[in-house]
Amino acid sequence: MRKIFIILVVFLGTTIYCHGQTGANQVGIGAEGNFLLGSYSSAYNVGFGGNLKGLFGVGQSGQITLTGGYSTFSSKSGTIFAGQTLSLVPILAGYRYNTSNGFYGEPQIGVGDLTTKGPGFSFSQTNFAGSLNVGYVTNGFDLSLRYYTEGDVISMFALRVGYNFSLKGK
Repeated sequence: MRKIFIILVVFLGTTIYCHGQTGANQVGIGAEGNFLLGSYSSAYNVGFGGNLKGLFGVGQSGQITLTGGYSTFSSKSGTIFAGQTLSLVPILAGYRYNTSNGFYGEPQIGVGDLTTKGPGFSFSQTNFAGSLNVGYVTNGFDLSLRYYTEGDVISMFALRVGYNFSLKGK
């Protein structure tokens, strides 16, 4: 995981250096509801989480993004997973394309740490992760829908509400 993180940092640094920061630089914070797909949806309830996002302007309509987050899910009663919790910690880098009317698309790649804890045990694994976000921003408020996957391990949809703070200066 450390190697992937270093690669992401080098990639972002090189991209920012090559393009110059001519666009809007922002920091976003958000809360989200998470809806697991596949077999996990029958074992765990709707999850909740939050994330922090850096957006680095690379032109009139583009931004390089770096996102870190945390989501947690409690198990459904009456299943073999009762008493367990599932948590996801994604670290993703991507590119956001903003349209002139407030809509955007944002593919991202990175790593995700999936942890399951229950009475007397804990299991954790790190996986390659990817997501595709579509959303709308107005006056700093950010509403988006995201599809997130960690390969064939886990996938979900997330509905995010956030706010982006503008960073002035170069």
